[in-house]
Amino acid sequence: MDKLKVGILGLGRGFTHLKNFLSLEEVEVIAACDRFPLRRLRGQEHIASIDARTKVLEEFDALLDLKPDAVVVASNGKLQVEHACQALEAGCHVLSEVPGAYTEGECIRLRDTVQRTGKTYMMGENTCYWDFFRYIRKWIVEDRFGPLSMAEGEYVHCLPNTLFLPDSSRLSPSKAQRGGHTDAKPIWRADQPPIQYLTHDLGPLLELFDDRCVSVTCQSAPWRSTEAPLRPDGQIALFQTAKGNLIKILVTLNTRRPSEHRYRIFGVEGGAEWFSYEKCCRRFTRDDEEKSGWETIPIGLGSQGDDTSGGHGGADIKVAYHFTRAVLENKPAPIDIYRSIEYTLPGILATRSADLGGHPIAIPDLRREAFSGTQFWDTLGLPETDPPGTPYCPPG
Repeated sequence: MDKLKVGILGLGRGFTHLKNFLSLEEVEVIAACDRFPLRRLRGQEHIASIDARTKVLEEFDALLDLKPDAVVVASNGKLQVEHACQALEAGCHVLSEVPGAYTEGECIRLRDTVQRTGKTYMMGENTCYWDFFRYIRKWIVEDRFGPLSMAEGEYVHCLPNTLFLPDSSRLSPSKAQRGGHTDAKPIWRADQPPIQYLTHDLGPLLELFDDRCVSVTCQSAPWRSTEAPLRPDGQIALFQTAKGNLIKILVTLNTRRPSEHRYRIFGVEGGAEWFSYEKCCRRFTRDDEEKSGWETIPIGLGSQGDDTSGGHGGADIKVAYHFTRAVLENKPAPIDIYRSIEYTLPGILATRSADLGGHPIAIPDLRREAFSGTQFWDTLGLPETDPPGTPYCPPG
């Protein structure tokens, strides 16, 4: 096929996908759908602004009736597997938003449907496409840190607007009470255990380590937030990997503080860190034995020339592009169904561990064949050179 005919399900988070896929020359976005009129209106306004011919529909069935080659599933997280399987059964390739699945049973159903239909499935985990991960992977391949042992990921994102109104607008319980909104209902993420939203952190760390998780123990923080009373204020999970490494993940969606991601890599002879508010990488390598402190490397979310208007520092447009190329060239998706499960299932089972007071839970291997290594970097590639570094100087 010359062009990939794409349909977009959901125009909340999916509005970004609509804009990005419309910008790709290899793609024809034939339709987008959403049940909320305000979201459809926003989609129609953007489509008209670029003089596109994309239809805007209300129902998913109507979109599938148009026979798209591929569907972007950006719907309610508790319905993503249902919608993905419906698209796969209709003969469509699927790019799914995170978390991709909500239960272990859904992971198995999705895996079996992908295998039976033979269609491409990819998880749209955008953080894996942040540029600094390419450099950290390069340094790992170059053995700059010695043998790897541990990693940490943290996701801090205060989301107090856990209710939605019939027009799709979101608000917090306190605002709903002050406004007298008796028709407000909880959003799908209102009662989602925070550790189940860990793919932004675990996914890229697994790609850096070329590894998968085999067990988890997890604990929950108290339930003290009045704006998000249906979920704990945070959770911390400790994963053991197949290579014997440890990965610690912290997720809080209730803590009122500036949103950020934090990643730390520990080798026995060095390591690297990236904190989003600093917007640069700190590195200490085995070549720095005589140095007393960190080296600052000026790398961030996007690389030079990236279209950062595409969302998340240019990562979202890369997700759209690499999914499109995988389908058109009949190549494996960078984050295929099995890798998607390896990002998602650990968080699902971490919740089970937390419910049991931190009891260790084994994480099964749902692959048909044993994991033989990551294929993610085959498509994204690694930098050839490093930008010049400078001695780290803390603020002030």
